[in-house]
Amino acid sequence: MNNSSKNPDMLEMQKYFGFYAHKVLPYVELCSTQNKSGCHALHTHTSAVVFRGIDYALALDKNPTPVIFAGAFHDMARTHDGWDTHHGEKAVPNAKKIMREFTDILTDIDMEHIIYAIANHTTGTVAPDYVSACLWDADRTRMSWVYGYESKHFNTDRAKYVASHPYQDYINFQQRCVPIILWSHEY
Repeated sequence: MNNSSKNPDMLEMQKYFGFYAHKVLPYVELCSTQNKSGCHALHTHTSAVVFRGIDYALALDKNPTPVIFAGAFHDMARTHDGWDTHHGEKAVPNAKKIMREFTDILTDIDMEHIIYAIANHTTGTVAPDYVSACLWDADRTRMSWVYGYESKHFNTDRAKYVASHPYQDYINFQQRCVPIILWSHEY
């Protein structure tokens, strides 16, 4: 079994997702304009993107922490579920403000990658770094489950595997890792 078809360690996923839920999410909640429900809601879609981003970073043997921040920030400036290619750019000022609270764990390079990833997550194609690759892939996975898989939209082998297979096995994995969230392929 190759690394792309194997789910990551459940305890590792819980540890990183717990960091997101307890340390990063409270800051995002304070400044997010995201809907409380719908396909881009903070506690459903964003949580799913963060979860998958952690998975994809671990599959690359990379630090998931910058990916957690990118996932947490990527839709925080959304005001509706419709098409909006600029919401990532609009999130940048609040993202920078929040990241100042975490300079003990984020390097300047991490912050540059996070900003690039969120600003370009709706239009980027070939990711210049692993943070962008993991965020973009994590955000686009649900699109494959809902609308059909196209490998050209993905940068990492793990995301290609997850996005090209039936969603139910992955949703079950998410549910085992973090049972307090009602996971869905629609997020």
